[in-house]
Amino acid sequence: MRRPGLLLLALLATTQAFADRAAELDAECERQREEKIAPLKQSEIDKCLTARNKRDYCERYWADYGEGHYADNGNWIPRMFNDLPICQEAVRARHNTRRNQRRQVP
Repeated sequence: MRRPGLLLLALLATTQAFADRAAELDAECERQREEKIAPLKQSEIDKCLTARNKRDYCERYWADYGEGHYADNGNWIPRMFNDLPICQEAVRARHNTRRNQRRQVP
């Protein structure tokens, strides 16, 4: 005897597990990226302060240091340290989560 409701419930649970794992990996990726970016960002803030700027200005100016942005020529510059193994694993997990969500029957 077929139980379509049971199958749908199993699919939903599996998809939620993939989504939870992807979220955990994303959080760990961000933590590791921030760990590597923090000293570089602080160095830029220190240089800014040396130029006699105010601390709040320097911290605001460099707040998004390491994030992706467009260069003056219009090319996209990817965010720093996105090539860490944990970040690559997070990208794959997000991709798998989206792929599994598309396969579900509404």
